Amino acid sequence: MYTIDPRLPLPQVLDQYPSGAPQRRNHVNDYLLVPREMEHFNSLLARLGRTQPPLQTDQLATAARNLNNAAGDESASPCITQRMRHAHLLEQLLQETDWEPAAEVSCELHMVIAYLHASHQLIPDTVPGVGQLDQAIVIDTVWPKLAGEVTNFLDYQRLRQQEAERQGRGYHDIAFNRRSWLELREIEARLHEHQRRVREGSYAPAPLSYFRVH
Repeated sequence: MYTIDPRLPLPQVLDQYPSGAPQRRNHVNDYLLVPREMEHFNSLLARLGRTQPPLQTDQLATAARNLNNAAGDESASPCITQRMRHAHLLEQLLQETDWEPAAEVSCELHMVIAYLHASHQLIPDTVPGVGQLDQAIVIDTVWPKLAGEVTNFLDYQRLRQQEAERQGRGYHDIAFNRRSWLELREIEARLHEHQRRVREGSYAPAPLSYFRVH
């Protein structure tokens, strides 16, 4: 089963508002960033929870250069690759017909997936090394709000697999929804608490500290 890795940081420049004279760099590698598309991208980030000032093209250009220098080739940076694994997990979560996402994160989930599958994004995937930098930024922005739901979904997958094995059936061959997961999680929690009490105590009477022969 997939587990949530500790997040590898994206370049710090993405969270640092440019100071001093404005920079004029507006290319990620050889790709020109269009101001109107930057506005749309920043609007999406704001709706997903970004509290820092809107991103500038110079920040993206610097971040891309830093990632390319660190990688040394045209392969994607580990921090981008990690977030794309998280993106795949979000897609799994929405594709799981028996799992109903919590209402408070449903809107953000659909916005993220819509951007990931958009025919036109801020940075094309074909840009060597950093073609998914914009998608990684989207995932990074929304992750604090979605992390709890993702953790719940991973636990749902774990318990569904256990229940399927207990019944001698396949993962998708049993009826198992969010309510089933909550019920089974509660049973498991009570069992763990019982086991903890047994480890810390004993069913046998406490041993006598001494005995006396009359």
